[in-house]
Amino acid sequence: MEGSDDLDALFAQLEAELTVPAPVDAPVLLVEEPEIEEPAEPEGTIDQREAARHAPNELAGEVLVTVRGAAEAKAINVSETGVLAETTSRLRPGTVVELVLTLAGTRRMLRATIVRSMVHSLNPTTFRTAFKFEDRTTLPERK
Repeated sequence: MEGSDDLDALFAQLEAELTVPAPVDAPVLLVEEPEIEEPAEPEGTIDQREAARHAPNELAGEVLVTVRGAAEAKAINVSETGVLAETTSRLRPGTVVELVLTLAGTRRMLRATIVRSMVHSLNPTTFRTAFKFEDRTTLPERK
């Protein structure tokens, strides 16, 4: 255990050196930190939005989304070029689907491509699915 005594002495010496206060008359060096601006978009991502998104409650009336041949979906946001909806099943990106979009009581049949579909919650399992309309559509007046 002779080596442990040497280590104890070494650690005691190092701790003593760390706790020695600096002389009062020692110059103090102030370093100004440069300002770092936060990027508007995360690096490596490009905002691909072609139209402004609106929450369903911002538009006049109710917004309903139905994928033909599948269940209804809950609209998260809608624009003239697409809709983000919550679905109970994962839909395959790249698939072209027929959507029934009901805006302010008016039903519209639209062809759309599924851009992405990702798990949003696990209990119950829901997916956030992004649909891009084949043709631009008009939205009702905002509230």
